[in-house]
Amino acid sequence: MTEPAATDRGTILDLVDHNATEHPDRAAIVDGQTRLTWSQYRRRARAVALALLDLGVRPGEVVGLHMVNRAEHPLADIGALYAGAIPTSFYNTLAADQLAYVADDCGATVAIVDADKLELWRTIRDRLPRLRHLVAVDLDPAEPAPEGVRRFEDLVAAAEERLDARGDEVDKASALVRPDNTLTIVYTSGTTGNPKGTVITHVGIRFVLEGVDAQRTDDTGPPPEGWSAVSYLPLAHLAERTFSHYMACHQAITVTYVRDPRRVAEALPTVRPHIFFGVPRIWEKIHGAIRERAATAPSPVRRALAGAAFSVARRVGQARFDRRTPDLAARLLHPLFDRLVYSRIRAAIGMDRVEIAASGAAPLSVEVMAFFEGIGITILEAYGMTESSVALTVTPPDAPRPGTVGKPLPGVELRLAEDCEILARGPNITPGYLNRPEATAEAIDADGWLHTGDLGTLDADGYLTITGRKKELIINAAGKNIAPGTVELAVTGESGLVGPVCVYGDAKPYLVALLTLDPIDWQAWCAARGISVATVAEAVADDRIQAEVARAVEAANARLSRVEQIKRWTLLDHLWDTGTGELTPTLKLKRPVINERYREQIEGLYAAPG
Repeated sequence: MTEPAATDRGTILDLVDHNATEHPDRAAIVDGQTRLTWSQYRRRARAVALALLDLGVRPGEVVGLHMVNRAEHPLADIGALYAGAIPTSFYNTLAADQLAYVADDCGATVAIVDADKLELWRTIRDRLPRLRHLVAVDLDPAEPAPEGVRRFEDLVAAAEERLDARGDEVDKASALVRPDNTLTIVYTSGTTGNPKGTVITHVGIRFVLEGVDAQRTDDTGPPPEGWSAVSYLPLAHLAERTFSHYMACHQAITVTYVRDPRRVAEALPTVRPHIFFGVPRIWEKIHGAIRERAATAPSPVRRALAGAAFSVARRVGQARFDRRTPDLAARLLHPLFDRLVYSRIRAAIGMDRVEIAASGAAPLSVEVMAFFEGIGITILEAYGMTESSVALTVTPPDAPRPGTVGKPLPGVELRLAEDCEILARGPNITPGYLNRPEATAEAIDADGWLHTGDLGTLDADGYLTITGRKKELIINAAGKNIAPGTVELAVTGESGLVGPVCVYGDAKPYLVALLTLDPIDWQAWCAARGISVATVAEAVADDRIQAEVARAVEAANARLSRVEQIKRWTLLDHLWDTGTGELTPTLKLKRPVINERYREQIEGLYAAPG
């Protein structure tokens, strides 16, 4: 099939217009009591556009969005596009200085923000000379709006009343939007230094959406009415925007917005999504919760049944991955367990209708993938980066190969440099970084190849395996190259109690590690075992906690090569998160920060006797 020219793909607005015409009564957005069809979605977004035009927004200007995952977020996003502007979402975890930097760097002229973010914006407003208007969502209607702040609901309601008479103004603004125009600016997490604003185009995202859609093994066309997805990860994260917001526009899917990501587990059984995207930690948490529930079942019989069922699931899943027949016992027991156990698990976690289950942003352990495969949920791993409009490769649903990240999307070229760095070229590659020509030239060479910074291998069938991050490789005292992510993943995958792990070993004879408790589940893990502790420090001091972490490290070491094994470790008495500075908004480790902040602990591990 001939690859469409870039300009033939159209824009995201073309998709919204199509859905409003072809599927006007199909649900598009669900957010609590708010439910909008595609025709209502389009009209409301056009009202947002008219409101922005009345605020003086001009084509090509940036509209900043600082909201949780709620209906107003995609409406403002598409509304900004209809106005000819560029919507740019900011992470909700940004501190004042970080927010001031990104809002100034992109030159936001209007910011639409949640009411609880308003004070933060007011403290930095003097540092944003191009910001003309602050618009707040969900201000208390009983109180007057603060000086210099407009109410989002009032602006949109007034614009909707004028829309029929002035719709041509929106049409004129949206007609200027071309496929190669900027769709959004995404600020990379920034493990070192200030984040860079990556320019994402309409054609880049539509190329990826079509490529992911092409992986479907049937020929049934668009998903039928009723297909659904959930949006719960930050919409400042391009993977979330793509797999919920943009995918919904591409396939007329209903998206339920979950405002608090910690509540996604509660939402899933109600939504029962057909499409679900989770970063590896989410899949690990779901896997851990299933395992935890089984381990704490009230009767020995139920615990034994669950243990047997889980063993069969992993064996069947692994056999499918290895393209071999499972052992006889697994073949005989699997259909029985599917009726008695697996179907109930799928229903309990809200994935009894899932058709596309995806994971990305970091490797997912083969053990976790095999378990889900065995209970009837095939997880497709994808690989890419913000600079590649999220995706470069995706796992073929009918031929998964865990340990790899699948094959290149149709139209993507991949090759390996002499040092095995992955280079990529295609219509989805960013035009560059905003205001950073030097950084753009460093990332994308004169021939259009994106230098990903990741190391990998390509097999004879075109499957890509990621072997490490070029700048993160540990070179030990013996000159051996070690990918720290592989070691860290092995540990976190062994216990639901363990949170982020950071391995160190540059120019050292062996690896050491800093471990933390899981920031979400450590209390539930302790409570399920009758461990009464009130703080993280108390938990870390408990011998049973130390024993569980030691077990996880030992189990991980058993699956790692000798040079990858952790010889010494310490469990920190506090948590890591985005607010404390050790993690980026996408939950990646800020290794330079950690190495500097915990230099004393690291040196202490090497100084320990024995």
